[in-house]
Amino acid sequence: MAEEEESKKSSGSSPMKLIMVMIVGGILLVAVSIGGVFFMMKSMGMLDGKSGGGAHKQEKVVQESKPAIYFSLEPAFVVNFKERGRTRFLQVTMDIMTTNQKIIDEMEKHMPLIRNNILILLSKQEGEVLQSGEGKEKIREIILKELQTIMTEKTGLVKTVEALYITSYVTQ
Repeated sequence: MAEEEESKKSSGSSPMKLIMVMIVGGILLVAVSIGGVFFMMKSMGMLDGKSGGGAHKQEKVVQESKPAIYFSLEPAFVVNFKERGRTRFLQVTMDIMTTNQKIIDEMEKHMPLIRNNILILLSKQEGEVLQSGEGKEKIREIILKELQTIMTEKTGLVKTVEALYITSYVTQ
């Protein structure tokens, strides 16, 4: 009889033990999950207390970028062209933008080559192209590519002239 009572106690407490094990297991699972999330956030820099993770990384990128350096290609370029049988003139002033002072120094050194190539490119254009807005943009792109080619050849750097701006454009 004592054995029967003991077996009833053990069988009665068995579902209770199972429930307790499940509750403890669930709590451990939640705790491990939360710990994993915090570990991942910490390793990604999201819990460094400064600015909130992604914004902090973006801030670093902005701080690491170099400031723009502008350089005027002076004096203005003046070329003549034909339009409907008449001789016309084009005067263009341009500025370049880079982030590397070495490019400016090299441009000053190679200015005769640069001016020669730009003057030839401008004089090859037709009057209709020189008069239209699309034509001006096309000329700007052609000259930018030419400058990039020259500077890459002369410096060995891939990132040279980043932008070309036409600051004055007069046809007569």
